[in-house]
Amino acid sequence: MQVILAILLLLWLSSAAYYIISAWCLRAFYKNPFITPPSPSYLKRETGGGVTSYPPITVLKPIRGEDEALYENLKSFVEQDYPAFQVIFGVAERRDPAYEIAEKLVSGYPEKELLVVETGPPDSPNRKVSNLAAMYGFSKYDIILIADADMRVGRDYLARVVEGFSEPSVGLVTCPYRGCYPESIGAAFETLSINADFFPSVTVAERLEGISFALGATMAARREALDRIGSFEALRDFLADDYQFGNKIYKAGYKLSLSRYVVDSVQGHGSFREYFTHQLRWGRTYRACRPASYFLAGLTKGTAIAALFLLASGFSPAGWGLFCTDLALRNSLAVWLESKYIKAPGALKYYWFLPLRDLAGALIWALSFTGSDVRWKGESFRIDREGRMVKKQP
Repeated sequence: MQVILAILLLLWLSSAAYYIISAWCLRAFYKNPFITPPSPSYLKRETGGGVTSYPPITVLKPIRGEDEALYENLKSFVEQDYPAFQVIFGVAERRDPAYEIAEKLVSGYPEKELLVVETGPPDSPNRKVSNLAAMYGFSKYDIILIADADMRVGRDYLARVVEGFSEPSVGLVTCPYRGCYPESIGAAFETLSINADFFPSVTVAERLEGISFALGATMAARREALDRIGSFEALRDFLADDYQFGNKIYKAGYKLSLSRYVVDSVQGHGSFREYFTHQLRWGRTYRACRPASYFLAGLTKGTAIAALFLLASGFSPAGWGLFCTDLALRNSLAVWLESKYIKAPGALKYYWFLPLRDLAGALIWALSFTGSDVRWKGESFRIDREGRMVKKQP
């Protein structure tokens, strides 16, 4: 038993070190712009107080279904302070409620370049990618930006994102995101997973190894880079299309840039079941894409490790001491980062649930190794070793 306790203690010390490192990386993310000044040959800035001129952008928005926040989310992409941009909404069929929402925006902003495309039934396992492939044919400009439907942005979003292309070698710019406006326990758990776990892990990856993947909150790519990887055809069978999109462009020889613009992911009223299903799907997909790093992510589950130490020690004073130390360190760092840097609307009041969220996250991490089946958009799939989706027969 002493050997087990010693191993658990060492594992927890690794987790505690990660808490501190991830907090430092997230703080550095906000403190350091990390963006080189725009190149005059690409981002043309007029001197003498003139208005900055930026290259035009096509925004692709695949949407489906009706969501209470969908109209406001989409409107935020339309109301941009940017000189030239096109927004294309892709909906599989006209009877989808999302089609009416998109048409409402088109009619409400006649001065904008807005278009609704009926993309038809999906012709691949990944419906989102099928949508994107159909929309791509209507794109006009050489910067193609994709963002998930639950994202909401400020009016300076496009101007901030495109600054990441200041170097000609950059083929893709991606944005981190924060969970906002949770209105239920399930949505609160999802928000905590993003703000206290995923977001810091992205900043750690940037600092330690650089960015070699994209995030669905924003994927802005040069058309030449997108075409070089085979366009959206190369992503049709992958569930983690955002990861694969960035990784394929990275492997094609382009640099990837993590923008300092943080996008809002509107959480709303998601149920706990939806949270659990989504996180398990994400975990099994991430395990297929990055098996080694996903396995090592177990070392970051400090609260679960401390709980195991408490159980193994027979609820001894030492066990309680370690468990309470973990809660104090983990929660104080997370709350500090949220209140001082992340500042996600509606999130801070739910940080009382962080220990339970951490225990649930550790359970989901363990369960992700027990199989490869996932549920996505009402259908069942198996994820193969390369992250491809194989539809399961009823």
